[in-house]
Amino acid sequence: MPYRFDAELATLVEITPNAVLDDITASRARATELILAATREIDLTGVNIMDTSVPGPPDAPDVAVRIYTPLIGARPAPAVLHLRGGGFVAGALGTDHRANIELSRSLGAVVIAVDYRLAPENPYPAALEDGYAALLWMVGRADRLGVDPARIAVHGVHNGAGLAAALALLSRDRGGPALCCQCLDRPELDDRHTAALRTPEPAHGARGSHRPDLAARWDAYLGAEVVGTDEVPAYAAPGRATDLRGLPPAYVAVVEGDRLQDQGVAYADALRAAGVPVQLGRQSGAMPGAAPGRCTSAPGGRRRHRGPVAATGVGRERDEKITFLRAALNIRY
Repeated sequence: MPYRFDAELATLVEITPNAVLDDITASRARATELILAATREIDLTGVNIMDTSVPGPPDAPDVAVRIYTPLIGARPAPAVLHLRGGGFVAGALGTDHRANIELSRSLGAVVIAVDYRLAPENPYPAALEDGYAALLWMVGRADRLGVDPARIAVHGVHNGAGLAAALALLSRDRGGPALCCQCLDRPELDDRHTAALRTPEPAHGARGSHRPDLAARWDAYLGAEVVGTDEVPAYAAPGRATDLRGLPPAYVAVVEGDRLQDQGVAYADALRAAGVPVQLGRQSGAMPGAAPGRCTSAPGGRRRHRGPVAATGVGRERDEKITFLRAALNIRY
């Protein structure tokens, strides 16, 4: 299908170094650098932040979580369980730190970020079970957390959104906590596209494709011999789910022209066909959360971007998401 392409993306693609997962340690180091860069000079007013750990799944270690509690708003408060991105293999509690602060402050909600275990050391279902353990803990400790157990949402970004969708499926099927809604931000939902991603596309102009990296993430999470086969359950790749009835209302955000757009749209359509209320947020083709910047040279001749790149429609998408969550979580103020 044809996509409109934001001209600013051309500059971004040109200056962004290729991301490969041949060296997981290096990938995690890069993720740490990004976390440090993104968490400088954050406005912490209005939110109390605490790190702790919660009981993990059976025969598994405890799960680290970060709790963002708003200092204003009625109690008990609604709550959002957040699952970060990172391609299953990277990331930490600080990955979406700034966004979680803003989310807690905007909603007056308790936000709990889950530091789930990473692949390939801990493949599926480790990350999903860690998220479920955190959800059970949140509901079991609702009084002490100041949380209303009847007003809980799951939220995630990229593969974290896929985990959030899987968590909604898992909680439904296990008779677990009822969720008010699922908020899926550019969700990565299906492993079956990776068979076509193992060979890079020819470079058209400045550079080639990131596709081998995408396949490597699913290989790390599921195992290379399993990806794309009938052995993959819907809890690992919710895009495979055939029964979506009874799931909580969903907000699905997609970026026009993004590699994940079709997955998000298809999942929104499938949810709607199953009778699940869905709001689909479409953002024009640019990277989220960015503003104009400039480029300088980095060691090794690689160009490094100084400052983010402009994004179109980010504010509108964020406002749509907040409006959806306010309604789904019955937030009055």
